[in-house]
Amino acid sequence: MGLFSRKTEGETTPAAGTASRVTGKTSILQDLEAGADYQRSLMPQQPPALPGYDLAFFFKPARVMSGDFFDFLPVDGGRTAVVVVDASGKGIPASLLAVMCQLCFRARPDPAAPASRTLAVVNAMLHGNVKRGTFLTGIYAILDTTRHTISMANAGHLPGVIWHSRQKIATAHRSNGPVLGVLPAASFESSVNEETVPLAPGDRFVFFTDGMNEAMAPGQKEFGMEHLRKRLMAQSDGPSADFLRDLTSQLDLHAAGGEQSDDITIVTGRRLPA
Repeated sequence: MGLFSRKTEGETTPAAGTASRVTGKTSILQDLEAGADYQRSLMPQQPPALPGYDLAFFFKPARVMSGDFFDFLPVDGGRTAVVVVDASGKGIPASLLAVMCQLCFRARPDPAAPASRTLAVVNAMLHGNVKRGTFLTGIYAILDTTRHTISMANAGHLPGVIWHSRQKIATAHRSNGPVLGVLPAASFESSVNEETVPLAPGDRFVFFTDGMNEAMAPGQKEFGMEHLRKRLMAQSDGPSADFLRDLTSQLDLHAAGGEQSDDITIVTGRRLPA
């Protein structure tokens, strides 16, 4: 018998096995990218044009697919809902949870319902349909461009931030509302509330996920709320797109080339000066 034996039927050479694994990985990556494209297609491609207001958004997944989502939903009578949600976990499981939640918001039976009631309805849709140990946090806000108010309800999410242009101060509107998908309907609805804030000319709202404020610099220093306040002080009076461009460039500088550890979603809007 020589140094090489004849390959019998059904055997694969090492080179063939390696090629098969590479092909498999390529196929998986292509599927992930297709899934990410579909997920992004469910989100707005541009902000709505609202009279007297200027809106913008930023969305950057940490992986191919994202556990964050944002949306703009019509309400009625000059009102628009702004939604920002962050699913627990990362990658594909979080993205599936996020897509399911986004569809629940779009399927809400009463678009004109108050913000807190809408969160309660979405929670009722999710409860019993999400895997044990998983949940979502989110903020649902109704922007009224006629009365110039924003009504915010918060489900265990980071605070909504309002920049008051005339006073040059930022206020954080926190909530003790429970996360989505865990509590039964009655318990959730009795715990969630909402807050309405007037918007004067030049005022701005900012909603975001924790990928922004927890973005790490070398040495494990978070970007934090203080950086946001400084950017509001420096850039809030300009167009929303310019404000976001400045804010995200500061995020990049802060990270100093480090790996992004979490999805980043930011939605902002400004009442135009009179």
